[in-house]
Amino acid sequence: MHESQPLIRPGALEIGSVKVDPPLILAPMAGITDDIYRTLAALCGAGMVTTEMISAEGLRRSQSATLRLCRQNTPLHVPLAVQLFGSDPQAMAQAAGRVASDGAQIIDINAGCPVKKVVRQKAGAFLMKEPDRLMEIVEQVRKTVDIPLTVKLRLGWSQLSINIVAMAQRLESAGVDAVTIHARTAAQLYSGSADWQWIGKSRAAVRIPVIGNGDVRCASSAARMMRETGCNAIMIGRASLGNPWIFSRIAHDWGYQVPSAVPGDWREYYDTVRAHFDNYVLEKRKPAGHCRQILLWYSKGLPESARLRSELYALDKVEQMLPHFHTWIEGLDARGYRFDRLRELPSVTR
Repeated sequence: MHESQPLIRPGALEIGSVKVDPPLILAPMAGITDDIYRTLAALCGAGMVTTEMISAEGLRRSQSATLRLCRQNTPLHVPLAVQLFGSDPQAMAQAAGRVASDGAQIIDINAGCPVKKVVRQKAGAFLMKEPDRLMEIVEQVRKTVDIPLTVKLRLGWSQLSINIVAMAQRLESAGVDAVTIHARTAAQLYSGSADWQWIGKSRAAVRIPVIGNGDVRCASSAARMMRETGCNAIMIGRASLGNPWIFSRIAHDWGYQVPSAVPGDWREYYDTVRAHFDNYVLEKRKPAGHCRQILLWYSKGLPESARLRSELYALDKVEQMLPHFHTWIEGLDARGYRFDRLRELPSVTR
C-alpha cells in the first residue's frame, strides 16, 4: 500500500465489555490529562481518555490531592480509564477497588513511566525489571475488580533487556484485557525513535488487543503504525498538546465524521483555546507559569510564534495572557495566513 492511500476504517476496539470507537485513546500524562483536558480530547474525537497516573498509596490514604485527580466534573460520552501506579500488590488492589466503585470503566496499571520519582518507588517502568511483581499486582487487582483491566508498558528496561513480547504473553495469561505498548525502552525516556516492530511482534503473540503508542504525530503516521504493526488501537499523548484536533484528523482519515469541534478558521481555533484556558484558570487557579504553558502549546509550529513566546514570558499576570494571544491570532488572520482544518498539524498557508 502506498503512503498516500487512505487507510480502511479500523473496527472499534473492545476492551472486555467496553467499546472504544474510534480506536483512538488519549494517553495519561502527569500534570496534563486532568478532567478539563480529558473533556477537550473527547470533544475533539478521542474514543477513550485516561487520567493522569494516580498513586495507589495516595488513594489508600485518601489524600485529597490524589482524589482530585480521579474527578471528572464534566460527563463524558466516551469511556474513562483510571491509571494507577504503585509497587505494592495489596495497595494497588485496594486503589483499584476504590476507583471501580466510584465509576471507573477501565483500570490501567502503569508499568511504563520511566521518571526517577516513580522508578525509585519500584513502580512504573521499574516493573519491567520485576515481571513477577507486576504479575502479582495484576493477580490481586483482577481478584478485586471485575471491570476491564489493562497495562501500559515499555519495550523493556533497556535495549539489552527488551522483554515486551514475553510480558504481553504473561499478562494475557494473568487475565489482562488489553496491553498498551510505548515502543521505547525505559532508558530512552522520550528521546530517540519509537521502535514499532515490537508492537507488531507483540500483536502477533497474543489474542488480546494491543494498543500502539509512540511517535504518532499526525494522520499519516497513525496510518503507518496501523499498517506496520497491526495494532488494534492507537494511543496519543504529547502530539495532542496544543493540537487536540489530532484525534479528529485521524478519525477523518479513517472515514469517521469529523466532530464539530474541529476548527475551520482562526476564530474557531481561538474559541477552543479560550475555552481550554478559561476553564483551566477558573478550575485550577494555578500560577501564571501553568496557564502560560497552555498558550505555548497552541502556538507551537505557527507563524511568528517565537515572538509570541517571548512576549508571553514577559507577562506575569494571568489576565494579560489570553488577550495577548488573541491579538496575535488576529494579526495572523489579518496578514493573510489561512487556517486549514484538515492539515496534519495546526498549519497555515499564505
